[in-house]
Amino acid sequence: MLSKKERVLALLKAGMDEMHLLLEMTRDIRNPDDFISDLSGMVIFRACGMSLQYITESFVKIRNLCGRSFFNPYKTIPWDSVFGMRNFLSHEYGDVDTEGIFNTVKTSIPELLEVSGMIYQDVANGAI
Repeated sequence: MLSKKERVLALLKAGMDEMHLLLEMTRDIRNPDDFISDLSGMVIFRACGMSLQYITESFVKIRNLCGRSFFNPYKTIPWDSVFGMRNFLSHEYGDVDTEGIFNTVKTSIPELLEVSGMIYQDVANGAI
């Protein structure tokens, strides 16, 4: 069985790997309409939803393991929005729009990836 530290590191790595994949698969998406312009865009849009669900679920699991206060040092991320996005994507999928996904992927994910790397280093160096 993994220790708490090992579990958190594994969840962070999985989330970061998925963020890298998400950024790579959307590298040619230039605006929200690219998600609906053809079948390829629609497939990418749906894949983005699943990737975001996977990423946000990783952070929900970390919150459940460590408590909400674990994220307090990383104030640049709106953590309640991260946790809420997981529920929205899971339960309100029909209401997910291309502009919201586009803005999240192009604006929020790069910052979340950077902060996740800092969290990973902090945990690896003994934050847990």
